[in-house]
Amino acid sequence: MATGDSNDILNRVKRLIPNRWFSYVAPLRDAVLGGLSDGTAWCYGWYTFARQQARIATSTGVFLDIIAYDYLGRHLLRSGASDKVFRTQIMSTILQERVTRAGMTSVITKLVGNAPKIFEPWNTGDAGGWSGKSQTVGTFAYGMAGGWGSLQLPGQIFMEVTRAAPSGVAGVAGWGSYPGGYGAGSIEYVGPSITQGGVTNAIIEDAIHLTKPSGVTVWLQIN
Repeated sequence: MATGDSNDILNRVKRLIPNRWFSYVAPLRDAVLGGLSDGTAWCYGWYTFARQQARIATSTGVFLDIIAYDYLGRHLLRSGASDKVFRTQIMSTILQERVTRAGMTSVITKLVGNAPKIFEPWNTGDAGGWSGKSQTVGTFAYGMAGGWGSLQLPGQIFMEVTRAAPSGVAGVAGWGSYPGGYGAGSIEYVGPSITQGGVTNAIIEDAIHLTKPSGVTVWLQIN
């Protein structure tokens, strides 16, 4: 017996009826109350379902799409994503800081589980100075940390994004990985008609496009 099912409702109603009204065994009473309890349990099931769909954290299926449309219009579409991924997209987009470096970092971290590496050649906070330290990358070391600054690349950002969990096409190896080779193994060409799972490249690119500073070009590498 679970909360809200027919037996639960029947027992709740029977406890409210004065004992002196009926004998302990009352088949006709139980039949009438049982029928009413079945209908009430059906209504309770719809109540719990409606309550679940009224919150982004618990909504599922088409109701999650309706929530996205209510808050974001056609600004964010599912594009084949699972409920879990789409829910993360919605929550990352609503009230998300935008047109800032911090906004890009925040939304990508929520999507892939890792903070992206960002380098702006024209930003002295990233490129630093000779014998100095970078604010975001750390101490400079040739070929290991930091990078060469350049005033010839204004308004450009180099971003490296690394996923925390696999995504793409299930059962198919990624480019440059060991399980497959030319004409052998778990490798194949993938086109737009193939359904991909998890956080796809397109989802990451859309998130960056929606949060990057205006007038800035982002060069993206996804691992």
